[in-house]
Amino acid sequence: MLDFLTPANRNYFSYKELQCRCNNCITERHQGDTCVGNAQNMNHEFMQHLNRVRERVYCRSMPISSGYRCSRHPVELRKREQAKRDGKPYIHGDHPSGVGVDVRIYGANAHDLIEALHIYNWWHSQRGMPRPFTAICPNQRGPYTGRFIHIGGNTDFPGRPRPWLWTY
Repeated sequence: MLDFLTPANRNYFSYKELQCRCNNCITERHQGDTCVGNAQNMNHEFMQHLNRVRERVYCRSMPISSGYRCSRHPVELRKREQAKRDGKPYIHGDHPSGVGVDVRIYGANAHDLIEALHIYNWWHSQRGMPRPFTAICPNQRGPYTGRFIHIGGNTDFPGRPRPWLWTY
């Protein structure tokens, strides 16, 4: 019987792969300065869910291509600028909220991971619990090395409905 309530036996994701990778953060870490984009900003409960999926359903490596993003990350700056141009407030997405990762994956493994995430969500919903993963969004175009699946755990919020699905 599947057990998705007890903690995973270990953490499968390294501090390094979860930290912000923008040039500002890389420079600060290189200089020995304290960086705002460190992996400690990842939400503990979200990471527990991710570790359980890795350990108990998917059972394979899930290499992270993007974890936490600080407010200076180029992707977040573009989102902020776009919101301003549209006359809308900027709403923090999954990455800067510490509840989003992009898993570098493609092909049959991508299909299997999406299936594992849905099984995990279904298990929770059948017990009256909220879905831990409210965004499961594939990017499967272009070179294999650039393909990924975004996994997010933000809650429903005006301007950011959840659960939600998008493609890149």
